[in-house]
Amino acid sequence: MLEWLTDTFLRLVASGDTYIFLLPIFVALVLGERLACALTRARYDDRDAGANIAVTVAVLAIDTLVGAVLPLALLAWLYEHARLFTLGDGARAWLLAFLLHDLVWYVDHRISHRVGLFWAMHHVHHSSSEYNATVASRAFILDNVMARPLFYALPVLGVSPFQFIAVRIVVSVWGIAQHTRLVPKLPVLDWLLATPSSHRVHHGSDPKYIDRNYGEVLMIWDHLFGSYQPEEEEPSYGVTEPINTYNPLAIELAGFRGLARRVRAATRWRDKLAYLVMPPEWRHDRDAAAPVGRE
Repeated sequence: MLEWLTDTFLRLVASGDTYIFLLPIFVALVLGERLACALTRARYDDRDAGANIAVTVAVLAIDTLVGAVLPLALLAWLYEHARLFTLGDGARAWLLAFLLHDLVWYVDHRISHRVGLFWAMHHVHHSSSEYNATVASRAFILDNVMARPLFYALPVLGVSPFQFIAVRIVVSVWGIAQHTRLVPKLPVLDWLLATPSSHRVHHGSDPKYIDRNYGEVLMIWDHLFGSYQPEEEEPSYGVTEPINTYNPLAIELAGFRGLARRVRAATRWRDKLAYLVMPPEWRHDRDAAAPVGRE
């Protein structure tokens, strides 16, 4: 059985059919969490979960059509024609591929919070006021096509497309599992890893939790770059200006509507363009940045 699972995993990685592997895991985690919440009478917003699943289906459709084809083709081209190093296939090479992926994830994730245009895309993921496994796949519909440009540095650094896909599958499972209230704080592990507790902080809209804990698997980068915050009390989830909708289209567009509103409010073209690159709390009509917040 283990050999069959291993062979199936390797075959799916080689073909790029990651969703065939991830989808059953996602469904199992979502249903398992929902059942556990029902049995323990924990809070669970079925309407929000339904909206998240609708967004997931749309993202899956786009990824199936273009998101899994164009990025992989570019990754393969960069690896063949522009790589600076060759990592190889040994254990150390796989460890280095994972560490590079995790570091690039951290940097890319931090940019998506601190650059206005990228925040408009990433806003989708943070706009839910709930925190469960369905939130893990609540994403901008072109997320894998447009919103993660730094990942194209990985093949240049010697991470092969096969290694990239295999690492992405593993960290994606981790990313789904960390979106839950059901796992309590875990001493030591919360400091080392992006556990559910560590990632709950990341989804908090409380001032002390905003723009913290960017790591996908490891917390080492947050400690190194000063963005780590332990969970003290449970966060208030979502964005500082709640969108109050279960409409999937409105969820997808909310970040861009907020960005467009701020751009229209500026009279100078310099300020209009600045909104695309400045942090989301920046305002053209103030000398200093606004209090910490993310619309």
